[in-house]
Amino acid sequence: MTEVQNSQSEYTKTRDIGVFISKDPSTKFITDTTPKLSLECTVTDYSMTSPEGEEIDVSTLSSRTKETISGLPAEPTVSMNVNFVIANDGQKALRESYESGNNYAFKIQHEDGSSVDWIARVTNFEFKGEKNGILTGSFAFKVKGSFVFNEPTPAN
Repeated sequence: MTEVQNSQSEYTKTRDIGVFISKDPSTKFITDTTPKLSLECTVTDYSMTSPEGEEIDVSTLSSRTKETISGLPAEPTVSMNVNFVIANDGQKALRESYESGNNYAFKIQHEDGSSVDWIARVTNFEFKGEKNGILTGSFAFKVKGSFVFNEPTPAN
């Protein structure tokens, strides 16, 4: 007879999180002293995609099969679906990033204390009217560098 281990499901909650953009263009991550704007009350969901690296063919005349090595990765991308709110200061900063091409700092702060930081510029956005009377939309970002994942701070 095998012994069953008592294990528990692991997850990161997406409720009660903070989604922040720096108030001004920045190439430095958001800190406690960074002026920032909140987006979580307009964001309905988000998607973060790590970059796929290019494959470089290094096959030679003596190769038995194709041989490849990893090349430079592309830029990561982020997309956010939102309830489009024209007067929201955070969304104004997003539209400013699109117009100017400036990079801004972003942070998603989870309830457990973990967070994800990145620097990005908005590459496009859209908005549309829905049959339920809510203006919705989305913003797409190109990340400069890579995502930085911060683990939760252990409780003392």
